[in-house]
Amino acid sequence: TKTKVTYKLDKGTLTVSGKGEMPKKMTFKENKKIKKVVIKNGITSIPKYAFSNCKKLKKVTIGTNVNSIGKRTFYRCSKLRTIKVKTSKLTGSRVGKQAFKGLNKKAVIKVPKKQLKAYKRLFRAKGVGKKVTIKK
Repeated sequence: TKTKVTYKLDKGTLTVSGKGEMPKKMTFKENKKIKKVVIKNGITSIPKYAFSNCKKLKKVTIGTNVNSIGKRTFYRCSKLRTIKVKTSKLTGSRVGKQAFKGLNKKAVIKVPKKQLKAYKRLFRAKGVGKKVTIKK
């Protein structure tokens, strides 16, 4: 199958749209200007290390069709304070180790209402600190 993924960087906002998976070797470590990431509904997976060490990243929106997040995807994003998860397809085997380790201690993760209990357990196991708030 062919996949098409488009990236648009505008004023510190990276918008990922299209169909299928993001390329497995893609990283945005070098781009220090990214402050906001929006992963649109057509994207199905986020590769490992994609946004690790993005020190300026503050806000992330994960679309409804994302069913896997690679290891250390948001690792050491120390200013990341808002994550909005729209998908309800994530499971323990589909989220990599330390995917959310090193977030800001005052971060807030918003998840779908029906997934609140399961996602609290999942995100804590994948590196989210005890002081981080996970809510519906």
